[in-house]
Amino acid sequence: MPDTSPYDLIAEFYDEDMGINNPGEDIGFYVRRAVRAGENVLELGCGTGRITIPLVRAGCRTAGLDRSMAMLRRLRCKAAASLHPEQRQRLHFFCADMADWSLRERFALILCPFSAFTYLAGDKQRERMLDTVRRHLAADGMFILDLFVPRQEIIRLPDDHVFHDYRRKRQDGTWLERTKTIRKDTFNQINLICRTYRFLTPDGTFLRSITTQSHIRYYFQKEVLRLLENAGFEVTAQYGDFAGSPYGDDSRVMVFICRPAGV
Repeated sequence: MPDTSPYDLIAEFYDEDMGINNPGEDIGFYVRRAVRAGENVLELGCGTGRITIPLVRAGCRTAGLDRSMAMLRRLRCKAAASLHPEQRQRLHFFCADMADWSLRERFALILCPFSAFTYLAGDKQRERMLDTVRRHLAADGMFILDLFVPRQEIIRLPDDHVFHDYRRKRQDGTWLERTKTIRKDTFNQINLICRTYRFLTPDGTFLRSITTQSHIRYYFQKEVLRLLENAGFEVTAQYGDFAGSPYGDDSRVMVFICRPAGV
């Protein structure tokens, strides 16, 4: 069983938090790629199923892997509520760290969406993960990952800068607000992100708070290309968004389509 994940603490409200921070443009992109692959799909960092469940609905035999058991429990509940029995038979999920896993199956397509790769902060973690992905791909399989593009205006901010991310009304009438700080190790390109969630009554009275800490390793485009090539992948395409636009200076995301080199 993997060590406790920060996402264990926020699984109950993840869909109200990061789940809706993403506008969802990646969902259709990954579904189209998975349908085109036509066989079995593995999603790394599947969380509560934001992409996983649409993959299953599209007819894909889908495996989801996540290190947070609490997030997978939420996925199980959502699948039970939103998928037909026949669809649920196409869904399997596993609790494991994406740097350390082994399944008795090869996949036509392996996805690592929503910058999940950045949570592998150590060199050895990244090497193990990419090696494991390559070993689990079918002979003509494909690996796709996306990463956020580091923004210099954020890197230059002082570490004590407080980001007021949002204040949102929940279905029960209470409020959820999130703030964060980012302590930056610019030499190693590692950020320590401290997020604080505050729950308030409808009239604004404080109820409780939750604080999480996550280390992420951010990347620049040429660096990712080197990592993938050194790990034995050929990058067949790269985009600056999920509509297939070329990567450029104003891109906020980088998407890499890969296959094992020499295939």
